[in-house]
Amino acid sequence: MTHVSKRKIREEDFKKIYNQLISMFDTAGDGRKSDILFKEFMTYAEKVMFAKRFAILCMLEEGVSKHFIEDVLKISPSTVNRISLQYENGKFAYIENILKKNRKTIWDALETIVTAGLPPRVGRGRWQWLNEIERKQNRKIFKR
Repeated sequence: MTHVSKRKIREEDFKKIYNQLISMFDTAGDGRKSDILFKEFMTYAEKVMFAKRFAILCMLEEGVSKHFIEDVLKISPSTVNRISLQYENGKFAYIENILKKNRKTIWDALETIVTAGLPPRVGRGRWQWLNEIERKQNRKIFKR
């Protein structure tokens, strides 16, 4: 978890700074420029935190079980439960729309990331996580 100082700034000052931050990301634009900005601006721990949060949202959107998310991403049950509750309450509606529009691209990347970070699985259940995702997708198709 990232460190946040206990010394607080005034709310109006925070809003000004935050708006400037958003403006900086808007200025970076698309593609490689925003990648460079993230590399320069964020620490390794912050990148990991955001990447895992994004992966949790992707997996929740696909209906993957919380236990499986914990296992694959090496995160605590409380983290998955907290983000899952926020997801269920609609906190990530904008991100959810992006995920739906870019489902194939995101899942291609996520599959590579998830499998690359894990030790090779062997034995009968080694493809279980992919089968679980496929079953969830098929259920969604038949419900429509």
